[in-house]
Amino acid sequence: MLLYERRQAIIAMLSKNGSASVRDLADRLGVSTVTIRRDLNALEEDGLIVKTHGGAVILGHDTEPALKLSERERMYIEEKRRIGKTAAKLVQPGTTLIMDEGSTCLEIARQIKDIPNVTVITNGIRVAAELLGTNVNLVVIGGVCDQQNTVLYGPDTESAYKRIRADIYFMGIDAFSEKDGIMDGSYLQVSLKNLKANAVQRVIGVANGAKFGKRAMSLIGPITMLDALVTEEPISDELRICLNKHAIECIQA
Repeated sequence: MLLYERRQAIIAMLSKNGSASVRDLADRLGVSTVTIRRDLNALEEDGLIVKTHGGAVILGHDTEPALKLSERERMYIEEKRRIGKTAAKLVQPGTTLIMDEGSTCLEIARQIKDIPNVTVITNGIRVAAELLGTNVNLVVIGGVCDQQNTVLYGPDTESAYKRIRADIYFMGIDAFSEKDGIMDGSYLQVSLKNLKANAVQRVIGVANGAKFGKRAMSLIGPITMLDALVTEEPISDELRICLNKHAIECIQA
């Protein structure tokens, strides 16, 4: 089991049971207690857990557990279509994009197929499949396959993103707020999303308004990571004030 998978498994166990001992985690994952303590230190530094005497507890959050991509596709369908169409209008011929694997980015992929000389870089299998046989220049970043979310991840994936430079990163967002920043339901996304953000000139978040004010398991970074946010109308006063305060462009779909 890779480090990423092990730490995600620890989060899953803690989320299910609330707490666990170092010994129990080590036995269930087949590693040493030293390894588990090292993992718990890293997860605590990321703000995901709190270590206790002999174990750890999960920090509370009020979002639902991460859903499969196929399940997320059936939620907020109309809002995502509107966001996808609006985001696609930001893509000019010759643009190089980095795109996440989520259901909203999948909608963007469906809208950019006929824009000439566009390059899309992604580690999302469904996004890549959507763009096969189109005019888009497609670069698929390899790695270990998370079949539930149809995404490739791991050290090789991160190494590739470190060497890439692009114009726009369309960032899928599970939850965000002014206080807590940008969050994701998967620990695996923390490093990847930060590497993608560092590789581009402009980070554009794509998320429906229902995700504002929610919390998720993994902190990606402050809301100021975003240069712009594409979200559907009507936009709440609270979200509008937050975006204006941090000079984040609000693009209404």
